[in-house]
Amino acid sequence: MQKPKLRLCAALAALIVGCVPLSSWSQQQTSGSAGGHSAGLQFGQVWPAGVIGQGVDGSIAPGVFYEFAASQIFAMQVNLLRSSHNDKLSIFSGTAGIRANLTFFDRLVPYAAAGVGLYFVDRKMDPPIRNVKTTNFGLNLGLGADLDLSDQFFMGLWLGLHNLFAAKTMTPAGIEQENSGRWSALFIRAGMRF
Repeated sequence: MQKPKLRLCAALAALIVGCVPLSSWSQQQTSGSAGGHSAGLQFGQVWPAGVIGQGVDGSIAPGVFYEFAASQIFAMQVNLLRSSHNDKLSIFSGTAGIRANLTFFDRLVPYAAAGVGLYFVDRKMDPPIRNVKTTNFGLNLGLGADLDLSDQFFMGLWLGLHNLFAAKTMTPAGIEQENSGRWSALFIRAGMRF
């Protein structure tokens, strides 16, 4: 079941990268420069709530991100994240959206972001239900700030809220179950421009 999810995410990433003009690939870009690419790693705390958050605690989760600056203000942002909670809940999310730089304080850039995502939720329950696996569509909102350490490297903080729309599935025991809810997260991120 994991291979179709990985193929879907790889296809989504290839589509996004294929649609982005690469003429500025080798240029060093500073935050907010049009045509600049950036990518990096992120990790932080994820707190599930709602149906998916029942009986689970928050946990540390790793992720990766990619951004393409369309102008000094707006950028496309893609995030991939995997979190696991108490061996009862596993979420793999792929989100894409728009990031808007709010202002520039020297080399500190606060921003707001909004987008949509696909959330692959695997919730383990007590027998006779066992596992409830769904693919949910959802919305995400976030606030963050990046600090340019140099023209090429940056780090920052990101606070996000993800709202998963309800998705129902039939379990092997013949019981209809729903996965829905939301999760919030606080991430530290570090990246490089290319």
